[in-house]
Amino acid sequence: MKVKTACPIDCYDACAFIAEVGEDGEIRLSGNPEHPITRGTICNRGRQLAVRRNSRDRVLYPLKREGDRWTRISWKRAMREIAEEIQRTLDEVGHHGILHYYDWGSGGLLKSLNQRFFYALGGCSEAIGSLCWDAGIRAQAYDFGLANSHSPEDMAEHAEAIVVWGRNVANTNVHMIPFIRQAQARGAKLVVITTLPQDLARRADKAIYPRPGTDGLLALAALRICRDEGWLDRAFLQDRAIGWEDLAADLDRYDLDEVARWTDVPVEDIRFLAELYGKTKPVCTLLGIGMQRYAQGGQTIRAIDALAAATGHVGIPGGGVNYAQRQLGRFYDEEAIINRRGADVREMLRPTLAADLLAADPPVQVMFVTRSNPVAQVPDSGRLREAMAHIRCKVVIDTFMTATAECADYVLPCTNVLEEEDVVYTTMWHDCVSYARPVVPPRGEAKPEWEIFRDLAAALGRPEIMEGDVDSWIRRALRRWPADKVNELRERGFVRLGAPSVPWQDGRFLTPSGKFEFASAAAARDGHSAVARIDVGRFPKDANLPYTLLTVHPRKWQMSQRDTLPEAKGPYPIAELGSEIAADRGIQDGDWVHVRNSKASVIARARVTVEGHPRVVRMEIGWHGQGVTLNDFTSDGLADFGIQAAQYDCLCDVVRVAAPHENARASGSEALAHQV
Repeated sequence: MKVKTACPIDCYDACAFIAEVGEDGEIRLSGNPEHPITRGTICNRGRQLAVRRNSRDRVLYPLKREGDRWTRISWKRAMREIAEEIQRTLDEVGHHGILHYYDWGSGGLLKSLNQRFFYALGGCSEAIGSLCWDAGIRAQAYDFGLANSHSPEDMAEHAEAIVVWGRNVANTNVHMIPFIRQAQARGAKLVVITTLPQDLARRADKAIYPRPGTDGLLALAALRICRDEGWLDRAFLQDRAIGWEDLAADLDRYDLDEVARWTDVPVEDIRFLAELYGKTKPVCTLLGIGMQRYAQGGQTIRAIDALAAATGHVGIPGGGVNYAQRQLGRFYDEEAIINRRGADVREMLRPTLAADLLAADPPVQVMFVTRSNPVAQVPDSGRLREAMAHIRCKVVIDTFMTATAECADYVLPCTNVLEEEDVVYTTMWHDCVSYARPVVPPRGEAKPEWEIFRDLAAALGRPEIMEGDVDSWIRRALRRWPADKVNELRERGFVRLGAPSVPWQDGRFLTPSGKFEFASAAAARDGHSAVARIDVGRFPKDANLPYTLLTVHPRKWQMSQRDTLPEAKGPYPIAELGSEIAADRGIQDGDWVHVRNSKASVIARARVTVEGHPRVVRMEIGWHGQGVTLNDFTSDGLADFGIQAAQYDCLCDVVRVAAPHENARASGSEALAHQV
């Protein structure tokens, strides 16, 4: 049996799947060859969805913590007891005493129905902001009015140079690679700018490795050279932009020798970058979502926007500063299913969740966590565990016993995407939408999340809250679509929405002026410099912590979804060390090392890298063990724009140590033995 379905993982690609179920129940996933972007291929993370569905470690029944053990309970009992906790909280402190923490670890249109439940109670406390990309979204709103991207086909057919800046394509956007290769086959140059070692850099004409957090400084220095050499698009500056004179006058602050010292990029490489943008046309810039995770993350994106715009690469085929695909929002009506209108929501910030919980008045008494694992993902996670310990009732809905689930009072099993129906799309890259069709029945007693909240509403005596079915909710959310388009989505497995392949080609931007804004009055009103500006005084410094620790997206699993990979579950993480660190500390590949800062420490196995910035420690996010998560190292500081975590401003030290005793802690999944 073959079934067309879709991948819900929160990434650029949003693949369309073909699922084949064997007679033995084994599920084989492959790509839908008809899909114009993913073209019949999928990544290792997508393949893991079938492994995760059938994993013996999966949570299959409702669990309740009793002392230090987990006990299997019935759904009826779970719903009754959790409903009692909700009602008690409503009676004692009101709806703000209930926190709903969610993110997008498992995407899909109907996942938003969870919010409908809480809004119908009158409101709740809710986490807002971003651990990933909000600073960049706000930056491009200041510059363009909206963060829109070119189609991948436009880049493949028209770009004369491609600059992959801060995006690890092989890890997080693998389907971009064939389009890059197509452009290279035409003769397009490929330049990779990255702090970290990555596969694509080995295929590039040029790789540049700036010090972490200094990319904006590099962009503005290159733009200064373009200004001085006259490598500018005068027609664009005059007819389609405002504020160039303000930014041009500000560029004198970026002395090339000083910039080279701060960025660790030689002056000749800065000149190479300036000449590429100034004398090659068109240049397509692909931005990643890591450069925003610094104190000046938003200014960094504005700086790169300015470099590309001033040299004439905006609004033309083959160009663009491609960060996100936010023009897709107009195709959906999320409000039609979440029904937030009139709800009183107390907002807490994802990046500072621990501090917000500890300061909350009224206090949070009940916490729900859906499609997320905040204990492993939120900065300063040690303090978050402390804050959660004060919450009377914690409910986690998940498929595995995550680091957050281990802190809960109730763990409720939800369905895997291969067991449910939904609509999946991405606002990060392309304009295709896929239909997730159930492939196999739910295992154990797992339920779709919307069904869990339907049953909880009934237990509260409020069944009308979640009245509806999947078909009606999908049609409500897609009410702006013609009916035949919805039918095509279900029958074909995907549709393409037809977003413009070259945004801003008509010269009309969504900014207040209607033009590209090098100087933004909106940014100034928000308390920022009107023009892109990088302050070297804001770069982190600590003489006792000489290296930068980056907790990055893994290659083989999505964030903390690591439960089915043996190499990801061990008690010791891998610490990839730059070459200068290894030389400084006398560390060789395979040595045991102690990574520490003032907040946390772990024993790790060293892997020495010769590429990337030489003074960076790289560890893959999602690991937890030795009593900590990797986000125990990070602080809850905010980036400059939006509500964005600045967890990459994280310093550390590394020393070589003797081999540890093999006395690994039992994993949380061992607790599942009590669910059967």
